[in-house]
Amino acid sequence: MYYLKSILFSFVIQICLSGISIAQSQKESESFLNPPPHYLSNDEIGTLFSKLHKDYPKLAHKYAIGKTLDGRDMHALMLTGGTDKIGTKGESRDLLRPMIKVLANIHGDETLGRQMVIFLAQYLTENYNNIPEVQQLLNTTEIHLLPSCNPDGFAAAKEGNCESLPKYIGRTNAAGVDLNRDFPDRLENEQVIQLRSQTRQPETAAIIEWIASKPFVLSANFHGGAVVASYPYDNSIAHHECCEESLTPDDRVFKLMAHTYADNHPIMRQGNNCNDSFSGGITNGANWYELNGGMQDFNYAFTNCFELTIELSCCKYPLASTLPTEWARNKHSLLQLLKLAHIGVKGIIKDASGYPIQDATVVVSGLEDKPIRTTRRGEYWRMLTPGIYNIQAQAFGYQASVPQQIQITNDNTEALRIDFTLLPTENNYDGDFRKINVEHAESLTKHENDGFLTPTKYEHHNFTAMEKFIRNIAESYPTITRLYSIGKSVQDRDLWVMEIFVTPGAHVPGIPEFKYVANMHGNEVIGKEMLLLLTKYICENYLVDQRITKLVNSTRMHFLYSMNPDGYEISKEGDKSSANGRSNANDVDLNRNFPDQYGSDRYNRVAEPEVVAVMNWTLSIPFVLSANLHGGSLVANYPFDDNENDFTNTQSRSRISSLQHHKLNPTEDNELFKHLALVYSKAHPTMHLGDPCPLFRNEKFPEGITNGAQWYSVTGGMQDWNYIRAGVLELTIEMGCDKFPMAAELPKYWADNREPLILFIEQIQYGVHGFLKSSISTPVVGASITLDDAKHPSYSSTYGDYWKLALPGRYNITVVADGYTPQRQEIEIANDINRSMRLDILLMRNDPQHWASANDYRIIENVVHTRYHTNPEIRSRLAEFETRNGQIATFGYAESEFGFYYNSIKLTSDIGEPEESKYKILILSSLFDAVSPLGREITMNMVRHIIEGYNIREPVILNLLQKSIMYFLPTTDNFGNIFDMYNQNNTICDPVIPNDLADRILSPESEKKRDLFLRFLENEKFDLMMTFTTGNSELSYVKGDSVIKKMAHDIENTEFSLSPLQCASTTTRMKQGESTERLTNLFYKLYNIPMFTLGLSCCRMPEQDQIAKVWQANLEKLNNFFDLINTGVLGVVQNDKGEPLRNAFVRLIDSNQMHNVTKNTARFQLILPAGTYGIEVGAYNFESHIESITITKGKITNMNIIKLNAITLLTGHSEVHQLGSLGGGVATVSGFVLDVSNHPIPNAKISVIEPHTKHYVRNFTDSLGAYSLSNVPAGYDVTLKVEAPRHIDTTRVVHVGTTGAPIPGIVFRLKVNEHIMGMPRLLFIMIASVLIIVCVVGCILCAQFIMSRRRQNGDRRYYNFSLLPQKSKELFEDELGEDGETELFRSPIRKGMSIKPYYDEDNIKQVINTDDEDEFNDDSGDEIIMLDKRLH
Repeated sequence: MYYLKSILFSFVIQICLSGISIAQSQKESESFLNPPPHYLSNDEIGTLFSKLHKDYPKLAHKYAIGKTLDGRDMHALMLTGGTDKIGTKGESRDLLRPMIKVLANIHGDETLGRQMVIFLAQYLTENYNNIPEVQQLLNTTEIHLLPSCNPDGFAAAKEGNCESLPKYIGRTNAAGVDLNRDFPDRLENEQVIQLRSQTRQPETAAIIEWIASKPFVLSANFHGGAVVASYPYDNSIAHHECCEESLTPDDRVFKLMAHTYADNHPIMRQGNNCNDSFSGGITNGANWYELNGGMQDFNYAFTNCFELTIELSCCKYPLASTLPTEWARNKHSLLQLLKLAHIGVKGIIKDASGYPIQDATVVVSGLEDKPIRTTRRGEYWRMLTPGIYNIQAQAFGYQASVPQQIQITNDNTEALRIDFTLLPTENNYDGDFRKINVEHAESLTKHENDGFLTPTKYEHHNFTAMEKFIRNIAESYPTITRLYSIGKSVQDRDLWVMEIFVTPGAHVPGIPEFKYVANMHGNEVIGKEMLLLLTKYICENYLVDQRITKLVNSTRMHFLYSMNPDGYEISKEGDKSSANGRSNANDVDLNRNFPDQYGSDRYNRVAEPEVVAVMNWTLSIPFVLSANLHGGSLVANYPFDDNENDFTNTQSRSRISSLQHHKLNPTEDNELFKHLALVYSKAHPTMHLGDPCPLFRNEKFPEGITNGAQWYSVTGGMQDWNYIRAGVLELTIEMGCDKFPMAAELPKYWADNREPLILFIEQIQYGVHGFLKSSISTPVVGASITLDDAKHPSYSSTYGDYWKLALPGRYNITVVADGYTPQRQEIEIANDINRSMRLDILLMRNDPQHWASANDYRIIENVVHTRYHTNPEIRSRLAEFETRNGQIATFGYAESEFGFYYNSIKLTSDIGEPEESKYKILILSSLFDAVSPLGREITMNMVRHIIEGYNIREPVILNLLQKSIMYFLPTTDNFGNIFDMYNQNNTICDPVIPNDLADRILSPESEKKRDLFLRFLENEKFDLMMTFTTGNSELSYVKGDSVIKKMAHDIENTEFSLSPLQCASTTTRMKQGESTERLTNLFYKLYNIPMFTLGLSCCRMPEQDQIAKVWQANLEKLNNFFDLINTGVLGVVQNDKGEPLRNAFVRLIDSNQMHNVTKNTARFQLILPAGTYGIEVGAYNFESHIESITITKGKITNMNIIKLNAITLLTGHSEVHQLGSLGGGVATVSGFVLDVSNHPIPNAKISVIEPHTKHYVRNFTDSLGAYSLSNVPAGYDVTLKVEAPRHIDTTRVVHVGTTGAPIPGIVFRLKVNEHIMGMPRLLFIMIASVLIIVCVVGCILCAQFIMSRRRQNGDRRYYNFSLLPQKSKELFEDELGEDGETELFRSPIRKGMSIKPYYDEDNIKQVINTDDEDEFNDDSGDEIIMLDKRLH
């Protein structure tokens, strides 16, 4: 019956939709059929998908799922609409938007489906704005298209062959394997599946990974050689060759899917094609013929996806001329099939805290054999035919939901939504019974009392109990312990640390410092209890156990038991996975609150007291090794914990069940970190097995270790901060699956973790260590020590001692210290039981003149008697440079309007020659006036360095001058005021000057010098820019761009790295850093200039003799900056006639930045670090050229002449215009929307209102206020309108040239809308205030009127009750409170009383009404009198 209903329902829908289809046919676009199509090669598919990606950025996203055996890309395209979340990963998808996949050509010679998938991609994108049916489909689903599962086979097949070639050439892949027999099979055992996986083909493996990584709901797999829709299963337990149905539990759903396709196909529904007979054009796979290892069954048996196998044509490789006809036959069927993703039921399963539950199961009555699992976001989709069902949600660790009855009609456009909230499984059960715990005594000799010498009680310790415990330890072992507090928590609890060492109290030269930190998350308590037990164990076994004695004598250990004592106090025993107590009392996750190398957000912008205390503590002691003890998993986690873009990609911060979703981010010490993690893991009885926790069953860690970023992103984590900022090697140890286990489990945890905890501490002794001293035996403090090419240093302590952990092997050790000559020598750490060596190094004082001779072409002025020069001195010296070196230097003073305001010098060879073949580089002293005095001294030093290098014919400098034009701008604003402040008090560190250049640039107000500078940037089109700042020694650059990140890495890659400056954080420096970041992003987005800002010193104006040290510390970085121009790519763009295409552009694939060619020879030259890039060269009305280029460091790769072919436009009775066009060209307009304070306005709408276009052209700003409008009509004065909430709308006319060249930098500044409900804000406030006052007065008058009426009723008597005076005793003297106070009046009212008015005696009413007289038992003995109080 249900089956007949479903067929009838489908039939009615088809009739309705066919009418709609006819009505829409006039608007339908199928330009891809004209000219007659051909079968696209694999490269052509990639090019097409790239074009769709580019032409429809809001709909399409191209990606590849892997490579074939012959190295061909398996191109895929994602299509979805109505969302800004365009991406290939599941986390980019809107919540509960179902995912569909359509794939084909798994047999390379079955090609029709391949082209149908390509046509589908073109049809959906072209008609998204034309046909409501298409728009509705894309706005509610996410469709992934894979035209060819077997590109290698397709390449070998022959068009026109209706049957496979001999030896199945073309059908199979390059290895001769039939890919549709290569999948895991539901009837195979695990051992067979494992064996087969070892020989699995790369194409199959890629498809399996693709399917497993995305929550597909519905799928279609196109084949050829028949005309039929086949549904699972494809094999049976009996393994008969044919003619025996093997049905799934969802047979009705699959038949609905098959009939939906077949009934809408004019040939397939007949069921008698290709000498086969299929009733209704559908068949069960096993009933047709047996197939093992097929993709269709794999989808259903191993995932949530329901897949059909659709055979499209009798001929496997029909001629291309038949493609339009075949598309017409299959188009409607395919669209109707895709809509079935919205039948049945869907929803979200969450826990009681509102967090999604991954891998929960949804069970439907009658379909129990096929439960559906939830995604990592708790989503599920359950396809169902119409009917009444019972549905239930289940999850490990949670109580199953109560089954609820639902009725499925499938009448709506979306599935019925049913959400579930699951409660955790209770560990304690109440009932009419008692549990009796029977404990069997065990001899002490079996476990030796768990290693303790005295009886030990295993229990959890709150703050009070913990404090008592550690105080007792400190009092019992005063010679080897010291208890101290490093700070206070939010709720004023001490952060207690126990030091354990043979002579506690201070750092001892030559002794390494170790720390354990526990309970950072208040509800993760295992680490805290283990450290308490470890403290007791070490103290009891000192001088008893030889190993422990050696540990205490050779290592200074510090244990922080609870970093988050406030969170612990609200945590609950038995908690397995909740967040209750995780954060501190300010509800901040402390492991997201540390400074991060990749940025900041609201979680780490303000440091919590606990974090400040830990940072100060860590920096005050030269720690070498550390571990942070957590709970909730079982793994040893090593840095880094996040990737560069994780601050903007919040999905990456989610813990998911597969490590393949996140990017590995290893440190330079990755092998050492892996070794340390393995030390702990392998010493643990179960951690090294890598078995998943019950709540995360798919979360497996090989050998029990993981890279943090690859597991899930932790931004603002303590582990990375220790490594980057403090030079401490720290691991994060997840000690158990439960966060707050029961106390009875603690003995097991101690037995598992005792040996790993001790063994990990012992690793601190392995590596190289020693002392750094000057030639007169003075300790060298703060020197950096590195091994080989690793740039991450360790630092020497106050006494000059250092520890550098390392694995056995041969290394070059480099020591660099401020004011000393760098030292480098070769060492070898033996692979023996000690694995340690001592190396003392003597450092020689640095001679400035010797340094200048070796590094600065003997320019003594740069390093001897350095000082700040006045503005006239700067101008005089710049003029002198031009006078003496006119071949390469041009002083720009007063030569133009810009020159009147800015002193500059231009350096390049061949002055006067064409410059379009040279890179343009800008060196600006600083964007901050108070920093500029120091910055311009470094700028002038650099000019001297280049000129002197030219004079001595240094090849590096000659090459630099030949390839580039360098502008040096030593700004002069406010120098007099700043210098006066410095002279009055030369100890002033950060002089403050209001309204400096940075403020003026960021201000919306127009100002002459500001506007000239911005116009200078726009006109010169610089390729690189360097400026200087203070407050740190870091290099700032545009975040989120991988190319610029590589450039920054190359700049910082110096041979000798000094230790970073330890600059205090102040409000002035924080504001300066924020302004730098905003300006960096502004110049990049507005002018396409990558700006690097180099931190020079802590103080804005250090003492004058320190300028030389600043120069010496940064010269190598500046040389690396200029060296960037020696690596990149160049070429020339021409049309097919050999003419330069001057409007061409160059773009890196996966980058939004466009680079225009030069206006004369159409030449392009890009500075690119070494690596492999996809480069697109294009021009309006020309086909794009995409090429993969491998860039080698120090070499410019020449792409030579790139010729682009013009696009042939077909004309006829009708024309198809690009979206938003008026028949001419189109252009892209971009810029920013800011408020009057120059702050970005996100989510503002920018639209074209004039001229009127066929389709609405609009877009919205991002978080930086940036926007980009595509398809803006070219050759018109275009009126743009900007609308933003709480701001006044504004319009602007922009002229768009006929060439269609991009128009960047259109900035809107909106004023705040001061009107409310159409009235001025002040007027609205006044009116509202009057109304509120009137209402309040009215209420008061009403209340007085009511009270007046009551007083007028004089017939009623009211009574007051009072106690009579007592003699010789106090009132209630026997019931004094705990505080000693006397209760004077006690209410005799008891539970159950009802209180009513008490009137005259002739109208007495019952006051107390209770069934239990004992409840009212006032035996106080006090008499009560009733006073008649008449109302007057």
